Amino acid sequence: MVLAEPRLREVLRAAGWPRSELDNAVTIAFHESRWNPRAINSDDPSGGSYGLFQINGWWKYFGEDEVGERFDPVLAVRPLYNARYALRIWRKSGWKPWSTKRFI
Repeated sequence: MVLAEPRLREVLRAAGWPRSELDNAVTIAFHESRWNPRAINSDDPSGGSYGLFQINGWWKYFGEDEVGERFDPVLAVRPLYNARYALRIWRKSGWKPWSTKRFI
């Protein structure tokens, strides 16, 4: 199931993304997962990468310290959860954690 761009924008708004960052978030999500909320990269050496924003497993272990919530890969395939967690990461570090930031 791939999200259409209008649906992705709805999810991002519901997750609380600032309007000024919506285009960037849409671009990052496209380059990370092609807007597929069930995308999983099990080859990621940091414990896999999950969902729309391909949040990696590192956040399972350090997310609570870094952004106040441990990342749950099981929930990561839910678009709203993934978008909200990506927003937590973005608020802490901007787009730096995403290698696809070069596309924005």
